Amino acid sequence: MIKSSFIILAIVIGLIIAPYWSGHTGYVMVQAAGYTMETSLVVAVLLVALTAIVGWFIVAFLRRLFLSRLWTKRWLKTRRERKAIKSLRAALDAWLNRDYQTSAELADKSKRHHPDPQLAYALAAAAYGEAGANDEQRRLLSEARVAGFNGESLEVLRLLNTNDANEALNLAQGLSTRKKLTPALWRAIAEQLARFEHWATLRELLPRIEKQKALPATRLHKLKRLCFQALFRAELSLDGLEKQWKGLSKAERRNPAVRIAYIEVLVIKGHHAVAAKVTERGLKRGELNLHEILTLSPELWAKDDTLHTWVGQEVKANPESAYALMLYAATRFIDNEYELAEQALREALRIHPEQYAYRLLGETMLAAGKPEGALQAFRKASGQR
Repeated sequence: MIKSSFIILAIVIGLIIAPYWSGHTGYVMVQAAGYTMETSLVVAVLLVALTAIVGWFIVAFLRRLFLSRLWTKRWLKTRRERKAIKSLRAALDAWLNRDYQTSAELADKSKRHHPDPQLAYALAAAAYGEAGANDEQRRLLSEARVAGFNGESLEVLRLLNTNDANEALNLAQGLSTRKKLTPALWRAIAEQLARFEHWATLRELLPRIEKQKALPATRLHKLKRLCFQALFRAELSLDGLEKQWKGLSKAERRNPAVRIAYIEVLVIKGHHAVAAKVTERGLKRGELNLHEILTLSPELWAKDDTLHTWVGQEVKANPESAYALMLYAATRFIDNEYELAEQALREALRIHPEQYAYRLLGETMLAAGKPEGALQAFRKASGQR
């Protein structure tokens, strides 16, 4: 700009001085829009120079005004970001102090101007959930979805708080396709799929969930049992059930949860003989838990010679096993051998008093024509003395 000013000044001086040196000042005539204007060359040059100078001042003023507004916007933005960061740190401190309502309000306040809005949304939603403000939590999650935020933490919060079965399925399937999911995320996926009974999807994901050790062994066993129960219950005939069973891999058939699920469905559908044979094979291979067999009331269906033989051998090998004695009593009961069943049950109750044993003892004594003893056993089974 300084160089340009010097050049213009030099031109003006030259145009003013040159005519005087030549002995003639010269003139300029301008015709425009029907008007004619005549003036000396010096005045014309001065007007041009003045116009250039005014134009320069206007441009400089506008540029300074524009840059000033930009600087002001940057300053305001930086100030708001700093306040949002400070607010979110305070929200985290409140969370650590278990003041969830304050934490939620501070994080909610910081979400608009924080450099990482997803973090603010996630903390605010989680804090509202802990504070019991479910409506506020749903509002925040909806706002985050509308704003296009789909961070992993927000997706998990949506999954945990949705009441829509289809949305839960879509969220779980979407999360399961991501890489490097933590055990906690797998646990959330498993529990929500189980909550809405999406057993087929959960069954497909179970190997990955088990590999990540995302669930305790007892919970994994229960969910696996429920998944395969749903699979077997879909079959309407015994042929369909057996075909489905044989279609499983060897490892799946030998899994305790899968086998007990198959036995339970066989019992429910009235295929007692097949259920008894499958039970005997599972017990012989150590693939079944005696306690789980007892929960299926084996005194009503466990009529199989090979099963009876195995239970008798188990009682001889482990005479202090209360569950083996109870199963032995159930196999004797179904064959109307009430004396043997009563002896086994009394021995089992001596070792480990349990409601099932008292109930079966009452059924046994009632069938044997001992109503008074049966009434006493039923009272103990119901918790009465």
